[in-house]
Amino acid sequence: MGNENLRPWERQDGETEKAFSAFKAYLEMEDRNVTSLAKRLSKSRQLLVNWKQKYNWQERCIAWDKSLQEIEYKTAVKERKKMAKRHIAIAMSMQAKAVEALKKIDVSKLNANEIIRLFDTAVKIERLSRGEATENQVQEITQNINTITENPFENLTRDELLRLIK
Repeated sequence: MGNENLRPWERQDGETEKAFSAFKAYLEMEDRNVTSLAKRLSKSRQLLVNWKQKYNWQERCIAWDKSLQEIEYKTAVKERKKMAKRHIAIAMSMQAKAVEALKKIDVSKLNANEIIRLFDTAVKIERLSRGEATENQVQEITQNINTITENPFENLTRDELLRLIK
């Protein structure tokens, strides 16, 4: 009666210690090859071929490799989650510092281009946060209105721009 709790890469019921030792050596080979293993272990190639067939080395190796891949995948997922948390913490810290710096800006000393750039950046951040496109897209309005240009604020005066951001 076989032990159903055994993992394929563990010593199987009826498997001799010598056969299992050879299997472990085969399992650890980078390029699994019975001929190379026979030379390394000073065993006959035919004996190893018999053990390989009798104890299902190929299927056991596949199970082992799959198990390792699952472990590597789970580890990679955990590492990506830790990285994301770390990046979020850094981003939040940087945001807090940026907000503090923005509070110190005297808006009345900004020129029109700086105000436009500040406004444009704020709009992009808001759109991104809401899952919208961050780039201005040309939209056609069919009710006798022409295409909206990329920068609708370029013709506003400095005072008009200041009123918009207050």
